[in-house]
Amino acid sequence: KIIIMKKEILFTLVLCAGFCLCGCANSKSDFKNDSPYYVGLVKLKDGKYPEAKRHFAKALKKGSSYVRRRSAEELTKIGNLQERLEACENLLKLYMDEDSVLLAIRQYEAAGKYAKLLALTEKLDYSTCLNEIALFRLKSMFAVKDARFLKEAESWFYFRPVSSSHCELYDFIVSQKDSKMNLDDFVFLAEFRVNIFRKKYKLSYNSFKEKPEKIPLLPQFVSDIGKACLYSSDDFYKEAQFFELIAKKVAKSPSEFYAAFYVARFYEKAGNYFTLAENYYKKAMEVAPAAQNYDNALWYLLQLSLKRSVSKGIESVKKYCKTWSNPSYFDDFFNTLSPLLLSEGSWDSFRDLYNALDGHASGEVVSKYAYIYARLVKEKVLLLASDEDYKAQEIAALKKVVERAGKTDYYRIMAINQLKKNDVETEEILSFTAEPSDLKVDFDAESLLLGYARFGIPEKIYPEWQNIYGSGKLRFSLKNGIKIANFLRECGDEDNRYFPQSLRIAARVVSKAEEPVGCDELKALFPRNFSGFVSESCSKYALPEEIMYALIRSESFFDAGINSHAGAIGLTQLMKETASDVARKLKFQNYDLTEPETNITFGSYYLAELARRLDGNWLSAFFSYNAGITRVRRWIKSSKIAFGNRRYLPDDLFLETIPYEETREYGRKLVGATVMYGLLYYEKDIQEVIGEIVK
Repeated sequence: KIIIMKKEILFTLVLCAGFCLCGCANSKSDFKNDSPYYVGLVKLKDGKYPEAKRHFAKALKKGSSYVRRRSAEELTKIGNLQERLEACENLLKLYMDEDSVLLAIRQYEAAGKYAKLLALTEKLDYSTCLNEIALFRLKSMFAVKDARFLKEAESWFYFRPVSSSHCELYDFIVSQKDSKMNLDDFVFLAEFRVNIFRKKYKLSYNSFKEKPEKIPLLPQFVSDIGKACLYSSDDFYKEAQFFELIAKKVAKSPSEFYAAFYVARFYEKAGNYFTLAENYYKKAMEVAPAAQNYDNALWYLLQLSLKRSVSKGIESVKKYCKTWSNPSYFDDFFNTLSPLLLSEGSWDSFRDLYNALDGHASGEVVSKYAYIYARLVKEKVLLLASDEDYKAQEIAALKKVVERAGKTDYYRIMAINQLKKNDVETEEILSFTAEPSDLKVDFDAESLLLGYARFGIPEKIYPEWQNIYGSGKLRFSLKNGIKIANFLRECGDEDNRYFPQSLRIAARVVSKAEEPVGCDELKALFPRNFSGFVSESCSKYALPEEIMYALIRSESFFDAGINSHAGAIGLTQLMKETASDVARKLKFQNYDLTEPETNITFGSYYLAELARRLDGNWLSAFFSYNAGITRVRRWIKSSKIAFGNRRYLPDDLFLETIPYEETREYGRKLVGATVMYGLLYYEKDIQEVIGEIVK
């Protein structure tokens, strides 16, 4: 007999088979007590609600911790109204936390059970609660005309950063025109804050200027007034003086930071008031209520110093680098600083900065500055005492890069190349173990995700992953994390949306791994998805496969359906105009850029054509793919001038002179990924791959 299976059933069988083949789980018997939950999900997907409910009830009694909770949550969504409400009551008895409360109040709100909802949220702390819970409570209070509504709404709206939930409450209140509640003042202030959140600064600015006495000088409002004036006023000096008056009024109060901060911003924007701006940034730092506020004011102070001169910027960095709390917050400042140092010929500054920043700035910044200094030494654009001194300085800086950079980071790879490590040393360097951390492994959580894979329910894995690991307070064990990533990658052959999910999980797992990471794990981080299409197009257009995989990984994370804000489409993120030009040259009449084969074909042709027009220089082709060939040719010409009109500037130093950080980072990502693909799949060493793409 010929048995015809439904496509969904066949897909599930394929997934389960793949999971077994790649060693991703034990047998189903290992999930004996948890299996009713997974079976219940399958029944639910098939629309068999009574059977699903029965299985969830069974899992609730005997399952592991996560399975019991998920089963209780699923029961709140099944059955008639009374059954769902009873399930909510049971969930709250078992798990009285914000997630359970949110599930329950959604059901109460849908059923119009406002009394139950209000009773459940009676002791809500508006300063820390989930905004969505606050929204449900306040909407319910408004619906029943609860006399406490105004006081509680003000508590939530006036002292918290505005969120989409705040906007929803505002829109809801405005739509209820028949309300007998006197909310005019509240609506005015809510509208002021909502318009700031929605970036309608001019509306808020006009409201403030018309009725300044109505807006309280609370911290959130002072901050919003500052934004409204900053993005709408045409007289920044006048605004600076006005905010100085506010600063006096709110002295020694929680609003003082925001007042001082915006005085500084306005004096800076007014021009020629650098000393006043600097003093007020320092004042804001002194009274900052939290570390993030201090870092924010310091960031602007450093930018202001850099505007005055590069030397002042460096001086400020050396003075304050030991005081900031979040080193990575300042990475973009150092990304701006490095091209300025190169353009001014401040070669020695790179050495001074990487030594001063070591232990205070991010590893990325320290390794960047150390690498650039090492290369400047090798190119002898600095004046040192002897050849021995040149060599010693170069080696010391390169070793600092290897020590401080991320394990697969561009600068680390480039430093290894410069140090000319042999194959064994390179493998030892790339097979790494992350620094120990305080993050714990939750094996019950891992079992939950492995169960989804074992029972062929891939659609549950990534949302659950985000829910459990999104806070960054847990880590996944390397072995099980890679199992999950590999399973989703196998699923991607049938449904492409699982490719980027697999890669995101692998990236997180590898970055936090405290076990040795080897080639098998790195292959999950650098997969070869769509291999047939890549192989065919690379062969056709004389494009190294490792380059094409690096391009797709960097552009889209193998997400075939992705569209950027700028309008780039698909795996290789082609703009419509570029695709139209390629289609004409390749004689394509009709095409779909979200279709993987077409997108890879177009992207391969376009990148190969850019390299041909740039004399086979792949790195310049990368830059052109991101920023356009005309700009790149102009940058090449300008960089020669910056380096004393040299006839030839090494590609890695040319990268550092490019004025756009986005393009510089794009080049770094592609070089690093190309090297990793060459090492992992094409039996090439670091020197060979870099020699092909970096001249």
